[in-house]
Amino acid sequence: MKMNPRTLSVLLLLAGPLGADPDWHVEYPDSFCVVEGSTATIPCSFTHPKVHEKTGAVVERVVWCHSNKYCSIGNVYDSNVRADSRFRYLGDRVRNCTLKIIKTVKRDAARYRFRFETNVDKYTGLRGVRVNVTNGEDVKVRSSVTDHVVKEGGQVTLTCTSACSFHQLDVHWYRKGHALSEKGPALHLSSLTNDDTGNYTCSLDSSRQKTSAPWSLIVVVDEGKHNVTVTDKEKSHRLLTGSVVSVVLAVVLLLLAGLVFAKRRQAQKKASDVIQKLEVDCKQEAVGASEEVSYSTVHFKRNSSRSAPGPEHEIVYSEVVR
Repeated sequence: MKMNPRTLSVLLLLAGPLGADPDWHVEYPDSFCVVEGSTATIPCSFTHPKVHEKTGAVVERVVWCHSNKYCSIGNVYDSNVRADSRFRYLGDRVRNCTLKIIKTVKRDAARYRFRFETNVDKYTGLRGVRVNVTNGEDVKVRSSVTDHVVKEGGQVTLTCTSACSFHQLDVHWYRKGHALSEKGPALHLSSLTNDDTGNYTCSLDSSRQKTSAPWSLIVVVDEGKHNVTVTDKEKSHRLLTGSVVSVVLAVVLLLLAGLVFAKRRQAQKKASDVIQKLEVDCKQEAVGASEEVSYSTVHFKRNSSRSAPGPEHEIVYSEVVR
């Protein structure tokens, strides 16, 4: 049976280079949906015959395209040509052929294929992967707890979900409309306080065009824990107050003792001065009295004759005048 050469070539091409060699292969998912405006990642891997590795075969070119069977046109990424900057190749030239699409738009919906060329041959994964772009109305926040009310000191994990795929690192979180520093599909909140109370939302891009409905978190005070905490604080406060009062009292007592001692010393000095002054005054009075005393001498003259005394012989008495 003869076969048309054109038909044979088509069959060989569909089977891959070098006939039906199973070592030529590209693996990616059949399809997945992407939320418009988000960043999507298409996982991909490829292999080529081991005989090529033994002969030193290397991949010289990698290409991603859409709406074209063999990537002859419509390339969104070409390692040899500068292509659309929204499409970034995250793979290598060994096994990984992952493609990243940044800020997807409606026209990105298509079937994408990967092609690689070695210094020996080339191969295209004809099956491709179908990418669907949706408006992202189903972006939601899910919680690790069933109740929106969580006790103070507890923890909760919020997860941003969607029916479609999105690049996990580009998820942004908001509380009360204010952006949080944490990024990623999961937001872990631990050691909760009243400050964590509020509405939480997640967005699949920084422009917040695709944002989930708010999820409310209410943090309530654990009364038992609160009472223990208050009691401990009161004890610490009382201990500190008692220490301060003791120090103040000690200082006041020292000041009073110093004041009493100073007053006593002053009184003793004053009394000593008074005593010394009295002693001096007494001595001065004694010296004055001794200087004011005067003495008189009485002289008696004897007459040798025994005649009767006359007027000239009268006895004269002197007074001692003081």
